[in-house]
Amino acid sequence: MTSQKSSYLPTTGKTHLFHTLFTPETAPVKATLLIIHGMQEHSGRYTEIAEYFANRGFAVLTYDHLGHGQSVKDKKDIGFFQLDQPDEKLISDAEAMTEYLHKQYPDIPHFVLGHSMGSFVTRCLLQRAGNKFAGAVIVGTGGPLSGISFIKGYLSLANKIAPYHPTFLNNLFNLVNNSHFKKDKDFSDTSWLSVNPDNRKAFTEDELCGIPFTNNAFYALFSIYKKATSGNWAASISKSFPFLFVSGQDDPIGDFGKGVTRTIKQLKQNGFKDVDIKIYLGMRHEILNEEIKEKVFNDIYQWIARHL
Repeated sequence: MTSQKSSYLPTTGKTHLFHTLFTPETAPVKATLLIIHGMQEHSGRYTEIAEYFANRGFAVLTYDHLGHGQSVKDKKDIGFFQLDQPDEKLISDAEAMTEYLHKQYPDIPHFVLGHSMGSFVTRCLLQRAGNKFAGAVIVGTGGPLSGISFIKGYLSLANKIAPYHPTFLNNLFNLVNNSHFKKDKDFSDTSWLSVNPDNRKAFTEDELCGIPFTNNAFYALFSIYKKATSGNWAASISKSFPFLFVSGQDDPIGDFGKGVTRTIKQLKQNGFKDVDIKIYLGMRHEILNEEIKEKVFNDIYQWIARHL
């Protein structure tokens, strides 16, 4: 059995982030796990994995990014972070959550798991606070993206002119990600997310999912992506730091495994000693919501247990 407590945490810029702390009801807490969710979704979708780890002695913290889920206080802020340096805000919010866990549990190991956009936020977080964690699980991530400087430059201008305006990139993003799956018998706009039709249905029916991203949010996303995938992105992180990369073989964000394997190759060439990978055959982007999720949870747990 687990218990959970939700609240709002004040962060820089007078913002408040909705967060939930899952804890074991009886067993002592042996480690913490910070979970950082992806774009156009919310932390509530991680309740199952949070309870899985809480049942095994972890204190698990989930939270909603600005512009997402229950961190949104005004409808105009849906899919919007902040006007100036929105990428920095996402990273500093992750730092604030890290500090929150350290204050609650100062004498035990801390781990972080980031999915999709959250994986890039996590990689940027580790650039600044890698020494605060005993290991990181990077889920649904990708490698360097050609033309990203041009895209970021365009979005920087769009963010200045019309930051709250939903961008055409919302449709383009889905078109590109779905291009590989058009022959699916049950093809839909969410086909790229997972093989599991129940997950795709749940995503579509969840009013907090699939929110349109503004120019501001896409500017933040591509700024973070660039920071997280540059050739020297891990230069400030200890070479002994443990990484586990988790991906579906058919995840377009990971370039169908190629972007993930390139990232791992890069880390090993740069001297990192403890880098593991789990690629699940036939699975797509939301590997934590596929029908094999129990196996994925267990594989992640076994990896973390080895690094306690």
